[in-house]
Amino acid sequence: MKIIKPITITEAMLTSTDVPENDYTAYNAGTTYTKGDRCISGHKIYESLPLSDIELLTLDVAPAIPWLPDWTLTGQTSLSTCKVVQYLTSTTYYVKSRSGAFTLGEIIGVTGTASLLADQGAANPTFTSAPNVGHDPATDLALETPIWWKEVSATNRWKPFDAKVGSQVSQATSLTYKITPGELFDSIAFINVDAVTIQVTSTDPVAGVVYDEILDLLNAIADELSGVYDWYSYFFADYFRIADIAVFNIPPYLNTVLDITITYTGGTVLCGGIVLGLAKTLGGTEYGASIGITDYSVKTTDDYGVTSIDERDYSKKMNFDIEVKSGATANLFRLLASYRATALVWIGEAEALFAYGYAKDWTVSIAYPDYDIITIEIEGLT
Repeated sequence: MKIIKPITITEAMLTSTDVPENDYTAYNAGTTYTKGDRCISGHKIYESLPLSDIELLTLDVAPAIPWLPDWTLTGQTSLSTCKVVQYLTSTTYYVKSRSGAFTLGEIIGVTGTASLLADQGAANPTFTSAPNVGHDPATDLALETPIWWKEVSATNRWKPFDAKVGSQVSQATSLTYKITPGELFDSIAFINVDAVTIQVTSTDPVAGVVYDEILDLLNAIADELSGVYDWYSYFFADYFRIADIAVFNIPPYLNTVLDITITYTGGTVLCGGIVLGLAKTLGGTEYGASIGITDYSVKTTDDYGVTSIDERDYSKKMNFDIEVKSGATANLFRLLASYRATALVWIGEAEALFAYGYAKDWTVSIAYPDYDIITIEIEGLT
């Protein structure tokens, strides 16, 4: 069993690519966004939320203690209510779910707590509409409860690097990435790929080309599943293409430039993840390993017995035992503990034992004098 700890690919590392970043226009602080409008900010796509329920509340007098999100404000005369969404200034708040109009000049706030009441002047409180303008998506998403935006996905260009293998970069015929990591790596994995070939070239500024290989993703093995067992099926049966593949023998030069070309002539290239980093061997995978999926599709059956399926993403899951020499068990235990919240590429000896995810659980069995057994459960990312 091998693992690859990913290098986080930054904007500075992505030297060039032929995948455009034109999914939507860039976020503009001066633009008013309505429900469903989308924009790009920081290589992510955001969608404007419906704001019909959000209003700006303006006070004459601030409460002694600022109101917090989700607190219910009540007009002490009108008995109308609303909920606090966000503090802006001592006398302005975003609120929602207003039940009715407040009376001008009335005391409003949290009933029963004097320090949370605001005794208004003659002009306020007032409500005005709250358009989505000047609200940066990244800042809004950092709130416990975002108000203005929801994150949709990475841009098409950056989908292979967003740690979400279900979201795939898409481009007709071929796509290229040139990456300059600036740190050592000896392995690269391609996850959830639909293509025919992948060319990987690593070039050092002094030594020149130190690695150049073309990976063939066509799986033409003759078996019952592939349906390739004679000349007719060779030409007309559906081919199963390899969707996950990794290489581990890239010379680890520090300043190399990595060129990647993924090709699907006559089709559309799809790739869910490009992960590079240093590989580690954990131990030998024992027979009895299992692999499956967790399906997030929703199946519903109505009152008449008609079933419909809302197809959604799925994630891989793996369970396996690995043999580890007794002297290495403590170090491996500490390594797994340090990676407990880190997504890794996990690759066993069999082609099917390939997942990008985290170790959900593991146990160590001190089973034999010379080696131990570590049982690991992997939860894949969607």
